[in-house]
Amino acid sequence: MKKLSPKRLVVPTPGDSKLARETLQKLTAHRSRAHRVDLFLSTASGSAEPAPVPERALELLAEILRQTADGNAVAVLSVRQELTTQEAADLMNVSRPFIIALVEKGKLPAHKVGSHRRIPLAAVLAFKSKADAERDKALDFLAAQSQDLKL
Repeated sequence: MKKLSPKRLVVPTPGDSKLARETLQKLTAHRSRAHRVDLFLSTASGSAEPAPVPERALELLAEILRQTADGNAVAVLSVRQELTTQEAADLMNVSRPFIIALVEKGKLPAHKVGSHRRIPLAAVLAFKSKADAERDKALDFLAAQSQDLKL
């Protein structure tokens, strides 16, 4: 996984945001009526060639359009199916030694490629999701306690 760099970050102009909003409205309306979405690519001769869009890619496109419409900068990062310990740490926003400790305790699966550990992306995302849910539950509990104690 690559770190965000200014070259990969796209900041929309007001015109981009307006166009993204219009396109998102059309895409949303079309998706609700269709089982498949094709983009039509114009050729030099003026004809349009259909290009089917995978459902997952369409979800990403909709999110990019949504963020652009809101004026937010957008970056797309590719992530392999297996991560190094540093990539897993970057994804979870924790230290590399913390990831290694999770692997050694058996909380994250990993295998070695030479002397380097590789962790399945799905396992990292599942662990992150579970940790986020536990944190949210604890924060909700603390907020409720704070309300009860009128703090």
